[in-house]
Amino acid sequence: MRKTCGAGGPDRAGRAGRASIFLTRRVVPSSVTASLVALLIGSLYAQTPRPSADSCAALSKVSLTNVTVTSATFVAAGALPPPPARGGGAGPAANPFADLPAVCRVAVTLKPSADSDIKMELWLPGEAGGRASGWNGKFKGTGNGGLGGGAGVNLNALAAGIRRGYATAGHNTGHDGDSSYALEHPEKIKDFGYRATHEMTVASKALIRAFYGKPPRLSYMAEGGGGTIAALSSAQRYPDDYDAIAVTGMSSYLTRHTFAQMWIWQATHKDAASFLTPDHYRVLHDAVLASCDALDGLKDGVVGDPLGCRFDPATVQCKEGLTANCLTPSQVEAARKIYQGPKHARTGAELYSPLYPGSELGWAQLAGGDQPLGIPVEFFKFYVLRDPSWDYRVRPINYDSDVAASDRSEIQPVNAVDPDLRRFFTRGGKLLLVDGWADTAVPPKVAINYFNRVVATVGERQTRESMRFFMVPGMGHGPGTGGAENFNFDALSLIEQWKEHNMVPDQFQVGHFKDGKQVGARLVCQYPRIAFYRGGDGEDPASFECRAK
Repeated sequence: MRKTCGAGGPDRAGRAGRASIFLTRRVVPSSVTASLVALLIGSLYAQTPRPSADSCAALSKVSLTNVTVTSATFVAAGALPPPPARGGGAGPAANPFADLPAVCRVAVTLKPSADSDIKMELWLPGEAGGRASGWNGKFKGTGNGGLGGGAGVNLNALAAGIRRGYATAGHNTGHDGDSSYALEHPEKIKDFGYRATHEMTVASKALIRAFYGKPPRLSYMAEGGGGTIAALSSAQRYPDDYDAIAVTGMSSYLTRHTFAQMWIWQATHKDAASFLTPDHYRVLHDAVLASCDALDGLKDGVVGDPLGCRFDPATVQCKEGLTANCLTPSQVEAARKIYQGPKHARTGAELYSPLYPGSELGWAQLAGGDQPLGIPVEFFKFYVLRDPSWDYRVRPINYDSDVAASDRSEIQPVNAVDPDLRRFFTRGGKLLLVDGWADTAVPPKVAINYFNRVVATVGERQTRESMRFFMVPGMGHGPGTGGAENFNFDALSLIEQWKEHNMVPDQFQVGHFKDGKQVGARLVCQYPRIAFYRGGDGEDPASFECRAK
C-alpha cells in the first residue's frame, strides 16, 4: 500500500536551506519480531556510555590493519579551532565551529598499499545537551572536492555531520598537493578514485565501535561535485559500506567531463572574435526564455523543460548595421558549440554532455576566463598527457588521440560510472541522484546517461525499488541559497526518511531563492516527468503537477 505524505507547506519564513518534502510512504506490515528488534536497537543506542577524554585517548592504542591513529584528542564544546582556508591563506575571522558540541577528534593515516599515504579524520560526538552522548547512532562518510589533495580533509563537512549527531569522517583522497603523483604512482590513483573512501569507512566503523562500544546502526553518504566519485564508487565497488547514498551534481566521469570543460573554454577562445561577454550570455538567455520559458505552462524565468527547448543561437545574430544586443557570426558559432557539447574529432560521437538552454547566465565559469578552469588543465597534464610542461595554448586538446589516451586502463579508477548496482540494491541500499539543468561546472547529461544505463543493467523493477533520479530546472552545480537565483533542498534528510521510515521520494520540493532570500518553493518530478503549471501561485508547489512529456 502506498500513500502520499506531506511535510507541510512551502517554507517562506526564512528557514534557509530547508524546503518542504513530498514523499511517498510504503506501509510495511508489522510483526512481533520486528517490534522486538526495533525495541532492542532503540534500547541499545539509548545506553551509549559517556564519552570522555580517557576513552578518546584510548583510541590511539587501537590496532587495526594498515591503520595508524596519529592523534585522538577530546575537544570541549565550542573549543574546536577554525578550519584553515581551502587552498591556503588565512582562515575565517569568526570561528564557524564555535557552536559544536564536545568532539573526540581522531587523525589517522591509512596505508592499504606500500605507496599509500591517506590522511583522514574521524569526529565523534561527545556529550551534548546534558545527554551522555550527542551521537545519533549513525555514521556519515564524506568525500572531497575537485581533485582533492591540496584541499586536505574537508573539515566543514565533518562539522556539518557533527551538528546532526553523526560520527563523521573525511579524507584527503590519498595525496597532498597537485596531481603529479599520477605520473609514477598507480596505487595513489586507486586511492584517489575509490580506495581512500573505502579504507576510511572501514577504519571509521571500527573506531566507532571502540569508542561507543557498538557499531553504527546505519551509514550514509550525501555528496555533491567532486565528492560524488567517493559516493558512487562506494555503491559500485563496496555495497556493504553504506546503507543510503545521495549524489548531487554528478562529477564521477572525470576522464570525460574534463574534455567538456576544455571544450567550452576553447569554443569562446578560438580567436578574439569568438569571445562571449556577460552581456552576450544575457542576450542568449533572454532569447531562450522568449522561446522556451512557457513550455511548462508558466512564464517564470526558469526553463522547466530544457530537453523540449529547440533554440538556435542564430536567432540573435546581428543584422547588418547592428552591434548591440546581438551576437556576431563567430560568437554564434561559439554558442552553438557550447549547446552541442564535445564531439569526437574523427567519429563525431558525443563525448560528454552539452550545456542546456537556460544555463547561459552560468557560462562564465568555464567560458569567460582568461585561462581554462584549473581542474581540467591539471588532469590533462598529469593523467592524460603525462607532461607537466603541457601548455594548452601551444598544444590544444585533440578530441581524437587525447580521448584514446584518457581511456588507458590505469586511469579508469578515477571514474565511478559502473551501472551494475545489483549488489548494493539487493542488500537494501538506496541511491538518490539529483542534478540541475543549469549546471555549467559539470554538464548534467552524464546523470541522465548513468540513470538510463542503470535501468538497462539492473532492470526497471529493481531500479524503481532502490533508486530515484531527479533533474531540477534552473538549478546549477548542486543546491544552495546564494546568488541571483538558486534552489535548495536537504539530500541527507531525503535519504534518511527513505531508509529509516520508508518515505520514498517520488517527488519533492526545493526552496526557491533570489538574492539569498527564499521567495517560494518548486515541485520537482522524477525524470523524465515534468512539473507542469496548472494555475495559482507560481511559487507554490501545489500549483504544479508531474506529467509525462
